[in-house]
Amino acid sequence: MPPKAPKGEYIETDTGNKISRRSLIHGTQHIILGGKTVIQADAVIRGDLYRSSSSSTSTSTSSDPAGGGGSAPNSPSVAITIGRYSYISRQAILRPPSRLHRGVYSFYPLKIGDHVFVGERAVVEAATVGNHVHIGKDAVVGSMAILKDFVYRLVGR
Repeated sequence: MPPKAPKGEYIETDTGNKISRRSLIHGTQHIILGGKTVIQADAVIRGDLYRSSSSSTSTSTSSDPAGGGGSAPNSPSVAITIGRYSYISRQAILRPPSRLHRGVYSFYPLKIGDHVFVGERAVVEAATVGNHVHIGKDAVVGSMAILKDFVYRLVGR
């Protein structure tokens, strides 16, 4: 059993999320945590990499591919959504997937489901990670990948 974290190491939100003070979280206004999620020390979450509404030049249909709702032209997009009871281990990196399309470099939202474990030093750049997924230590999940529910033992190297 790992040693108990020193008092004050984690910030606890109203919904029960526990976030290490030593984690690097960029663009917090573009990150949604579902509740009861743990983010350990030295984890990096890149919420600052998001698709702004001004960079979307194509005509969109009823669904907004950026996941930003699209109700107001200046509304911020959601870059990363993490479901309930998820666990982000030490030195893991979460960043939204990106793609170069017709000369425009765009970011797309990263959606992580409930009960997801991301192992140490794993890099996740997927479009979707389903519920009850175990991403192992040192794993790399490539850009725009879709992991269905109950994927277990995705290991790296």
